[in-house]
Amino acid sequence: MNSRKEKLLFSIIIVLCFALSGTIYINSQKPSEILLQDGEHEKTENDGEENDIPQEASKIGVHIAGQVKQPGFIWVKEGTRLGEALSYVGGALAEADLDAVNLSKKLMDEEKVYIPKIGETIQGTASESSSSQAGSLNDGKININIAGASELDSLPGIGEAYAKRIIEYREANGPFKSIEDIKNVTGIGEKRYEAIKDLIMVK
Repeated sequence: MNSRKEKLLFSIIIVLCFALSGTIYINSQKPSEILLQDGEHEKTENDGEENDIPQEASKIGVHIAGQVKQPGFIWVKEGTRLGEALSYVGGALAEADLDAVNLSKKLMDEEKVYIPKIGETIQGTASESSSSQAGSLNDGKININIAGASELDSLPGIGEAYAKRIIEYREANGPFKSIEDIKNVTGIGEKRYEAIKDLIMVK
């Protein structure tokens, strides 16, 4: 009698063990399926996020001259305003007349901006002033044959003294035939020429 009960009990235990093993196996497979589905869902979301990432803003080239610490050519992001761009040239000098320019202006590619001194006036005659402005409209380069003193002064390493010498030279010798001829001006050697050669032109 006891032997029969023991066999029955043993059979029930075996059945329960198989049932429990099956349940554990089934449950062990469910997390993998969930993780896979979640992973696919996350991948879809990430793909969407990648598509939403804006492309890097294109860059533009501008020339900032005049009363700044490091005048010259710089690259900035498109849409940069003049006030922000001044930080790329070391900021404005103490004598800069920032009220004379529009610091909120958005810069454009190939643009040249001149920061004047406080109280600065255009030197020379009215016609020279007009020619000076026209000299900076040729692909952003200054025409050294027609530019006035203020435009020439804005070139890196030139300043008022050398600007005056350039004007005196062309008045005495006629127009420059090539940009290299500017080295004939007293004090303008190879080093100064290299600094300005990409910013000047002749016509």
